[in-house]
Formats: sequence, C-alpha cells, structure tokens
Amino acid sequence: MKQSIFLLEEQKGMVIIAMNYNRLTLQGMNKKLFDIAFNKVNQDHTPVELDGMEMILVSQSLHKYGKFLSISKQLKESKKYRIYGDTFEEIRKNFQRMNGPKLKKSKTA
Repeated sequence: MKQSIFLLEEQKGMVIIAMNYNRLTLQGMNKKLFDIAFNKVNQDHTPVELDGMEMILVSQSLHKYGKFLSISKQLKESKKYRIYGDTFEEIRKNFQRMNGPKLKKSKTA
C-alpha cells in the first residue's frame, strides 16, 4: 500500500536537497533501497507515491540535513527542514495507523 503525497515545488526541492545530502553517506544495499525512494521523489509527476519505509527515509533525510544546517549556523533554514521532517513523519504515522496491521484484543477470563 502506498500513500499519495502532493509536494509543492519548494517542498520537493527541499526533499531532493536533503536526500542528495543523505545519499552521500550511504553505501551497499542501504543506498540501493534509498535510491528507489529518491527516484520516486525526483520524478516530474505528482503526487508522489511512497510506502512507509520510503517516508521514513525522506523524514530522516530532512532531519539529517536540518542538523547539518544547524551546525553550519543556518538556523532559520535548519528549522524549516526539521519542521518539514516532522510533518512528513506525521503523514507516515497516520498512514501506518490507517493501513498497518490491526491488533485484535482477545477477552481474558
């Protein structure tokens, strides 16, 4: 199951910059899995269709780049990336809540 996410041009640019930054730190299978999500985001069409794991990768990238900006003393930009990372994480949590496995509570004696 996938979540359709509409990204405005500015948001899409932020995600691409953050994912490019994060991509440089990855190798092996992690990089191959990351590239699948990166290629989906980098396509021209909208909405972007992402699963839960891909949304985690986007959120982590935004937070990681935000931390880099903070270290570089670009606090206003850092806050923007971190807030958008939090927003992406909320989208993922709602997606998981709606589409994840449902636990059935059994009655106990």
